[in-house]
This record gives sequence, structure tokens and C-alpha cells, in this order.
Amino acid sequence: MTRSAAARWLLLATLWSLQFIFMRVAVPVFGTAPVAEARALFAACFLLPWALWIARLQLAPLEHWRDYLVVGLANNVLPFLCFAWAATVLPAGYMAVINGTVPLWTAIFSALILHERLRAARVVGFLLGLIGVGMIVNLGPLELSWQILAATAASLTGAALWGWAGVLIKQRYGRLPPMAVAAGSVAFAAAIMLPLWTQAPPLEAWTPVATANMVALGLLCTGFAYLPFFTLIRDIGPWRTLSVGMIVPLLGIFWGWLFLGEAVMLGMLAGATLVLVALVLVMKH
Repeated sequence: MTRSAAARWLLLATLWSLQFIFMRVAVPVFGTAPVAEARALFAACFLLPWALWIARLQLAPLEHWRDYLVVGLANNVLPFLCFAWAATVLPAGYMAVINGTVPLWTAIFSALILHERLRAARVVGFLLGLIGVGMIVNLGPLELSWQILAATAASLTGAALWGWAGVLIKQRYGRLPPMAVAAGSVAFAAAIMLPLWTQAPPLEAWTPVATANMVALGLLCTGFAYLPFFTLIRDIGPWRTLSVGMIVPLLGIFWGWLFLGEAVMLGMLAGATLVLVALVLVMKH
């Protein structure tokens, strides 16, 4: 990996791990649905001009609207809502570790949909990843409750949707330029969720910190993050790019401790380590 690729890899890992901090700050002020909508909207505000005027792509929205709609739902609307709701309950570190299971879900859906060979190491890795998530939920600082379990299930659903969406894009939409799919899908996602903005609080309830976190979630962690993501896929391949999932959980726990004062317990670190081992098994095989 070149120095340029390594720098972009670290940048992508940092952006993806910070999204959980931004959600934890923004959601209590704006609510689940408005944050999910704002995330898609600000991402679209960044990606559409980039795709049209800098990358000079032909999005052809009338021709590919069904493609953008399906990807927008699977890769943006539903996962954004799942994680935004989970952010009302779970610490950022929890969500970061659960998000680390995305490559595990990708491996499972690749076997189910694309009929790729599912090696024993990947099965073991998937099971270890789920056990790691369970350890974090049971051994972390939060008292176990139905609300915690529901938020964990929502996060796992969001991670599974991202894994499925990646396979779906590869299977059905590989003919389209990746940046066109990214820009078109977030634009459709923003349009779909626009009515949800009616649930936003009145302007006087907004705070500068929460607003900045909401904007950063959409512009940086979603819109801008696609740039290093796609260039890394081009330069080092998809699996090495997705290996950022190995460091996102630890970064998420660190950011949560640094910025939000979230407790870090040995059980969480043990669970995160197990998820990392699971990811190594999946990525190497």
C-alpha cells in the first residue's frame, strides 16, 4: 500500500468512526428521523455537484431512477434510521463495534446472493463477530434491558443492510459508475425522507454544537467519505478497502471516551478484540 493509499485509508477509518460521535450529539436535539434526513440531504449537497461538475458523470436520473431508489432505500434510508434511533440509547463505542460487523454481513450475503464460496473461516469469523457484539452488550457499562437489546438489534440491522446493499450494488448495478450510484442514491434517499423533517424541533431549540455535528455527519462522514472510499477501491481493491472495519471499532471507542466521556471497560475491549479477530478471518479468506 502506497503512502497516499495509507493516508486515505486512515482518513476513511477516522471519518467512519466519527459518525457515531456526531449522531450521539445531534440525535438528542433534533430527533432520529430529522438527523437521518439531514445526513442524506447534506451528503447529496456534496456528492451531486462533485459528480456532475467535477467528475463530469451522467447520472441520467430518469433512466436509472429505480436503481437509485433501491440503493437509496437499502444503503441510506433504512441504515440511517436504524443507527440514528440506536444513538438515542447506545454509546458511540457500542455502535462503532457493531458497525464493524458490516464485512461479516457482506461475506454472508455474497455467499447467499452471489453464490461465492463460503469458507469455514468466514463462518467462524461471522459467529465470533456476533459473540463479540454480545460480549460488549453484556459486559459493557450499560445495564442490560429490552431497550438496549432493541437498539443493538437496530444497529445490527443497519450493519446487515449495508452489507446487503454492497452485494446488491455489485450484482445489479455494477454497470453504473460508483460515484453516480452514490450521488443518485443519497439524492433519492433525501427526497424520500424529506417529510420526516417536519419532526424537527423549532429553530430556537437548535444548538450550535448539535447543528455542527449534524452537518458534519452528512457532509464529512457520508458525502466526503465516498471520495477516499471509491479511490481506494480503485487503487487497492474492495477487500483491502473494507479492512478499515478492523480499526473503526477501536477508534469509535476511543472517540467516545475522548469527546463524550464514555466509560471503557475490559468487557468492551474484549468484545471489540473478538470482532477484530472475526474481521481478520473474513478478510483473509
